Amino acid sequence: MLPDGFVSLSQLCPTIVIGANYATSDNFTGGVVSGYQRVESVFSKVGAEKLCAIQAEANSLGYSLKIFDAYRPVKAVQHFQDWARIPTEDATIKERYYPTLTKAQLFEQGYIAQRSSHSRGSAVDLTLVDARGNELDMGTIFDFFHETSHTMNSTITEEQKRNRAILKSLMTKHGFKNFAQEWWHYSLVVEAFPGQYFDFNIE
Repeated sequence: MLPDGFVSLSQLCPTIVIGANYATSDNFTGGVVSGYQRVESVFSKVGAEKLCAIQAEANSLGYSLKIFDAYRPVKAVQHFQDWARIPTEDATIKERYYPTLTKAQLFEQGYIAQRSSHSRGSAVDLTLVDARGNELDMGTIFDFFHETSHTMNSTITEEQKRNRAILKSLMTKHGFKNFAQEWWHYSLVVEAFPGQYFDFNIE
């Protein structure tokens, strides 16, 4: 059972596509992250209701939201820190997610936080997919730690800029703000649980 004020996105808004990358091996750690026990996305009820409204508007444009991550347990943030301390690296994963950086630099440059607004149920990582479920071309994959992931990066194509702008317009209209280093990361302007951090599992 979820704590009061939290909901499962698949139950509240079942048309949203759930990727839940950290519940799979399809992420920069190469494995399932602590606290993610099934492919589901949980969010604060306040934020989830806004995402449902965004989904309805996205649907009217021929798109759907796809959630990479929403609420993130504190233990998952710790998992990232523990992963960063492991001296060995998987060359394939490094090339895919952080080709120009060391693990330490991911923290130094703010790509991975020591404490995360995700753990307050206030942040969501997401993209748009078309009617066939294909992700729109945003210029990079989710969690690609590089300047090309900066939302306003000037080196990406016009189509990629346009797709990022569509997502940003939808999100800001409904009370979210973007993290400039990551085109996929949005936080509630008015948080449901400011200053609180949660550590319950997604199960």
